Amino acid sequence: MPELDFAFLADSAEAEPGRKFYVLGGGIDVIAGQSLPLVHPTMSLLMRFLVHPSELGRPHHLEVRLINADGGELAKLEGDLEAGATGQPGRPVSVNVVINLANTRFETAGDYSVEVMMNNTHQKSLPLRIQVAGQN
Repeated sequence: MPELDFAFLADSAEAEPGRKFYVLGGGIDVIAGQSLPLVHPTMSLLMRFLVHPSELGRPHHLEVRLINADGGELAKLEGDLEAGATGQPGRPVSVNVVINLANTRFETAGDYSVEVMMNNTHQKSLPLRIQVAGQN
């Protein structure tokens, strides 16, 4: 199964396949607004998976969920990730994934989470706090 090398939230991001990321405002874990509901205009989820040569050319199911402050599912994105069929023996192939989210609406303040799953196995939780500016 592909191994999640890293994942984080940023204001904006792009990725070159198999190469590098371009990131603005990386490391988001708090979003504050003047009032609720809060609509966040843009946010990117960046992930890098390392795929072992024995797993190349096979589809792997990626699922990303945004869980709200009450534990309910606010959004769900899913699809298959497949690394090319060639690589160097014994050396994992890196696969960059960027998911851009536009106009994400948060109805309430509190703790949210971005959950990353690969082949129905949990890979990472990214906590995200939503708050009204000036309040904790």
